[in-house]
Amino acid sequence: MLGIFNSITLGATEIYRGNDFTLQREYVYAGEIETCTGDRYADLVGWRYSDLTIEWDMLPEDQTDAILNLSGAVVSLTFSNESNDSVTEQVIPRVITSTATRFTRGDGTALWKGVSLQLQFMNAHN
Repeated sequence: MLGIFNSITLGATEIYRGNDFTLQREYVYAGEIETCTGDRYADLVGWRYSDLTIEWDMLPEDQTDAILNLSGAVVSLTFSNESNDSVTEQVIPRVITSTATRFTRGDGTALWKGVSLQLQFMNAHN
């Protein structure tokens, strides 16, 4: 168990929290129209988390493999928010990159360097 403050759960796999796991919110609009004078109007219907890129300096091979197997599927992301509440959101992992650098620590743990993952958040909230 990695611990609630230094990990996230992506799909069914607990993964180390990325270097800068900072979530931003953005507004969700519906019914946008543009008038003949160029003014735009829309109804504010809620908010969602902005798309996010998570980066790791190093990630164990089992966690890297779990991320690679999720590409393109809608999965759950569970994390602790700024109030330390557990939050679960639906996300789509989009682009996964890794350097071709793999090394093994003295204890036998295989690690990959320079892993990053782009997430698109699906849920909208009122």
